[in-house]
Amino acid sequence: MKRRILLVPSVFKGNGSGHLVRCFSLARELGSGTSIFIAEGKNGSTWTAAELSLAYSRELAGTPLITELTADQRWDLVVLDRRAMSAEEVAFWERLGPAIAIDEGGPARLAASYLIDVLPRANQQRIQRGPGEIPNRASLGFLNLPKNRRTAPQSFKKVLVSFGGEDPAGLSLLVSRILISEKLVKPADLTLVSGALRRGAPPIGLDGATVLGPVQDLKEHLALYDLVITEFGLTAYEAAWAGCGVILLNPSLYHQSLARTAGFPEAGVGRPELGTLKKFFFNPASVLERCEAIAPREQESLSGFIQSISPSGPRACPRCGSLSRRVLFRNEQKSYFRCRSCGLIYLERFFSERSNPYKKAYFFDEYKKQYGKSYLDDWSNLSSYANSRLDIIEAAAEKGLGRRRGLSMLDVGCAYGPFLAAARDRGQEVYGLDISEDAAAYVRQKLGIAAAAGDFLKLSTASSFGGPFDVLSMWYVIEHFIDLDQALRNAAALVRPGGVLAFSTPSGEGVSARYNRQGFFEHSPEDHFTIWEPSTARGILKAYGFRVERIRITGHHPERFPLPQKVGGKLRKAALGLCGAYSRIFGLGDTFEVYAVRENTGASLPNFGRNTRRERVGR
Repeated sequence: MKRRILLVPSVFKGNGSGHLVRCFSLARELGSGTSIFIAEGKNGSTWTAAELSLAYSRELAGTPLITELTADQRWDLVVLDRRAMSAEEVAFWERLGPAIAIDEGGPARLAASYLIDVLPRANQQRIQRGPGEIPNRASLGFLNLPKNRRTAPQSFKKVLVSFGGEDPAGLSLLVSRILISEKLVKPADLTLVSGALRRGAPPIGLDGATVLGPVQDLKEHLALYDLVITEFGLTAYEAAWAGCGVILLNPSLYHQSLARTAGFPEAGVGRPELGTLKKFFFNPASVLERCEAIAPREQESLSGFIQSISPSGPRACPRCGSLSRRVLFRNEQKSYFRCRSCGLIYLERFFSERSNPYKKAYFFDEYKKQYGKSYLDDWSNLSSYANSRLDIIEAAAEKGLGRRRGLSMLDVGCAYGPFLAAARDRGQEVYGLDISEDAAAYVRQKLGIAAAAGDFLKLSTASSFGGPFDVLSMWYVIEHFIDLDQALRNAAALVRPGGVLAFSTPSGEGVSARYNRQGFFEHSPEDHFTIWEPSTARGILKAYGFRVERIRITGHHPERFPLPQKVGGKLRKAALGLCGAYSRIFGLGDTFEVYAVRENTGASLPNFGRNTRRERVGR
């Protein structure tokens, strides 16, 4: 089934026509299901749908234009080619669908779901690139490059001047007159293209030159010319790919910085530097060499890549629902954001997910690959962890409920049951829940413990054994919930006042996240939708009526500190000991455990009814 895609180009006068032309081309290639949004401005600062329909009648043939949006509209993808947006603007579009921003240069670069850079960013080679500068995908090959190409010219005889569909600075006429007056080009060899959106009087003083109105599919005519003079943008790269020489005259310092970053020959800002321009004309080989180096190596389909993007995971914060966020990491498959409202780190994915990854292989083949043994082979080690956790849980339950034994416990994500078995051996009343049918069956049949299979996010599954419980535990489970808010609401409803919520999770403040942050996000599992941090856990849980009693930092790995990696022999052994102590003192373990007590807050949370667990299981 064709997906519904909304293309949103910049329509501000003065922004040029490149954003429009790219969206028109994408609309044709994406086909049915694709629409273009043209906002109807009221102060004359934007092009209207009527004006664009006249100027680009062929390009827009068969593509629906939308001028108004309603609050209930939803799109599978929203493609934003807006040049520079505010964070508030991209948040608006994110409410309509996952936002893919192309060549975004504003604050929205930090907040858009997915970021594609087709053109190089200014100064990207000279500055330390933060996470906001790194796109999910960058490729000059995404340009809609011409099919017609030529061999390199020996001299710049035939010259084309084109400054886009709008040319607000009037550079086309300025450059053309200088070329003729300085006898750099014969009038008969000069062609000036007037764009579809250009306004003003007809050219004067260009007798003998060819002056054309809007040219359909200009890029396919570039190979007819030895040299193209333009500004930084799509035409510059199209001409370089076609085999022409390219010289840029830029309308602003911003365009100049882009041109210099890319490496194009450029002759100034606002008015050409005559000496530089003449130098380029008299040494065409150096111009052509630079242009050949700049041209894309191969062509890729931008429309095909956009079609392949398959977003999953929360677009808004899965805890508080806010779209106020900043990016922490991007690669082709995923983006990590930090919510500006509650501080949670969460994942948005962009590839097809496995239908249910938590099958038998998850606990055997995949577990063995990571830990060197299968889940069941690791039973004694898992039981040891369980008993140390039960010591803390029982102490917290005694404080909140007045007893340590006979506690009703629901272990969510129980796997094959080592925690349940250890708790039962200590006199607790235990129940298990896991999304894996095989794991739940093992717990029932081999351990003789009541266990159900299903998704904890579904109310009917979460309440399989009634409730409320004295203890609800989740060991390396909470990060897997795509809807964290629903998971914590269900947990709050299932834990009685004074009862304990206990969970473990990877830490976003451990040694791996601190000293190799990009690698930490790169290697975080695809099914970890949230990354918790000890510093924000209390505030998050407080919103659901839980008071954190204890946070225990675990997973200390001194070998992951920079120092032991730089030394060897006895020095390495000393460095490991020093870093291990440092990790424990300052809480830099890569995992942590949270033990929180349910307070009687009267918060509005899901209600599983007044039946006790004993009544539900028939005891």
